[in-house]
Amino acid sequence: MVGAGASGILTVVQLIEQALAQDLGDGLRIQLFDKSGRFTSGPAYGTPYDCHILNMRAATMSVIDGRPDDFCDWLAARDEGGGRRTQRDAYVPRRLYGRYLTERLARAADRAERHGVAVEFLPLEVTDCLPGDGKALLQCGDRTLACDAAVLCSGDIPGNRFPQLTGHDGYLPSAWHYDAFERIPEHAPVVVLGSSLTAVDAVLLLDALGHRGRVHCVSRVRSLPKVQGGPTTPAPSRFVTREAIDRMAKGGARPLALAEVFDLYRREIEHATGAPLNVPGLLAAPQLPLADALSADIAQAAEGRNRWYPALDATGHLAPYLWHRLDTTAKDTFLARYASLWAMYRHSMPLPNARRIQRLAADGRLQVHTGFRSVSRPDGGRGGFRVSCGTDERHGELSAAYVINATGASPDITQLDDPLLRNLVRAGHLRPHRHGGVDVQFGTGRAIAADGVARAPLYFVGPLTRGVHFYTNSIETLLANASATAASLLRDL
Repeated sequence: MVGAGASGILTVVQLIEQALAQDLGDGLRIQLFDKSGRFTSGPAYGTPYDCHILNMRAATMSVIDGRPDDFCDWLAARDEGGGRRTQRDAYVPRRLYGRYLTERLARAADRAERHGVAVEFLPLEVTDCLPGDGKALLQCGDRTLACDAAVLCSGDIPGNRFPQLTGHDGYLPSAWHYDAFERIPEHAPVVVLGSSLTAVDAVLLLDALGHRGRVHCVSRVRSLPKVQGGPTTPAPSRFVTREAIDRMAKGGARPLALAEVFDLYRREIEHATGAPLNVPGLLAAPQLPLADALSADIAQAAEGRNRWYPALDATGHLAPYLWHRLDTTAKDTFLARYASLWAMYRHSMPLPNARRIQRLAADGRLQVHTGFRSVSRPDGGRGGFRVSCGTDERHGELSAAYVINATGASPDITQLDDPLLRNLVRAGHLRPHRHGGVDVQFGTGRAIAADGVARAPLYFVGPLTRGVHFYTNSIETLLANASATAASLLRDL
């Protein structure tokens, strides 16, 4: 197992649980590699700041199959997150979830050892993998280690989307470089590239660290995410169901068109809200000033009037399967035209974060701009950064002393600064997926080589399978993929 972030931890736990359930523990050895040597939970859940909270309620974050309350039970046992009822709906600090992941890993490893499964934690960087017939050779510096199967669990690796800024003072290539945030002067003007949940985290961290200067979030199309929160009444989907998808796809005999999928979601949302879906209004650019728009969204969420969110949330577990059934052209169209709008609603921000962001907007310390064009460092960088944004008819420039890249991982894995991925792609053992990330076999996680063949013993689990699974940053999807890959791996051994 290469990588000890959330994906790696989930996969190790699933492998142990399934192996013991099938009485396959005797002689099994699991090695977990992580170059940091910390074997924690990756940068997202390794943050030490309480302003970084989960983007999902605690009740949805269990990592144990069949025990949906496991995380809430863990919180209750440690008296974290308030009362038992509060914990279920709480958006707790991510550092707590990081502790939960590492403790669940340690518990699984202890249980494995008691049943004859050897679990080793190796603080080594794997720079190459040579898969062959039934074996894989891992290159770790000057050491070569053989294994029967290799599972790559790379998390979101920051891409080099702005090479012209690399190495310049004042440029933060990732929103997870926490130490660099602490060095930003209190009143320095800052531009955050992106307007997603990652950008929201960057803005909130600046505020938590005492930054009082002007902050601009810029993106090409979308504004800030919508707001989730308030009273919840979970209900199963009525229209976006596995049965409906299979019926429309005739059991996989035909791919789905985008219009067919849209109609399913339209009916689901209209049933939840009790009103027709205003499609032109959704597609139109936001008209309200940021502070006013946030105030309206916050009121709607706090009063439970955002009934579209529970409807969308209830379909989350089906997103990878639905994406798998979509026609290739439909996927192309969705990513080109509608992905930003979908993310704005589906990946909405927690109510506590929205209230903090609204305060910054009302104080004039935060502005959001669409129509991002370019970022540069003219005059040898003596004048800081210049960011161009706006529509074709009207555009202008923003000046900043610091630029934070919060656009996330590049969809093109050939752009990622990762020696293992680079070597595997170069050798033809991995291939980029047309819709981003690494190409893997749906349902098993087997890596697909350049010749289009999925061969054991190389597997891939994590956010970089987005082209295959679409929605890959949620614990729900990662857990499902880790479970499927563990089952496939054990069958192949």
